Amino acid sequence: MNKHDRRVKKTIKALQSALADAMLDKELQKITVQELVNKADIHRATFYSHYHDVYDLYEQMEHDAISEFTKFINDNPAGHYENIYNSIIDYIYENPALSRLLFFGKGIDHKFQEHMYDIIEEKYLEIWMQEENIFSVSEEMLYMATYHIQGCLSIISLWIKNNFSTPKEKIIQLIYSIDASWNMP
Repeated sequence: MNKHDRRVKKTIKALQSALADAMLDKELQKITVQELVNKADIHRATFYSHYHDVYDLYEQMEHDAISEFTKFINDNPAGHYENIYNSIIDYIYENPALSRLLFFGKGIDHKFQEHMYDIIEEKYLEIWMQEENIFSVSEEMLYMATYHIQGCLSIISLWIKNNFSTPKEKIIQLIYSIDASWNMP
């Protein structure tokens, strides 16, 4: 089957949405294929034409999200912190079910968040070194970057947890104001 076919995309999206919804209430291990196909309104055979099992579906979702995330962070041409968070917030806003799953899904190891942090940290330090015209990262820089990134990710996490009740633009502005008040050593 062609993964770019509209029907295939629609089926995959329905299955991903069904899994994301189910994982807000149940652990991954307790979710059945039958439950997902009922929720997605597709045949069981259709599920198996795309995935081996529920774990395969989840792992593919996580892998795709990490790949997309890595691509848009690394493709940040301007090299500004604001652009990084703008891209993250846009991605999360455009993928609310997936975001809830990756941040709050039950029974998962949250590898996505670890990857997300590592990718942001690498880009932050790269921008910082370029701005300051330095060639190595000090321990102090690592502490500052950790503090800042964790704070921004906590804001984003709370935004997701609150079901995006605050407008996207206000979240972006809040993170920008944190960036503006952040003094690098």
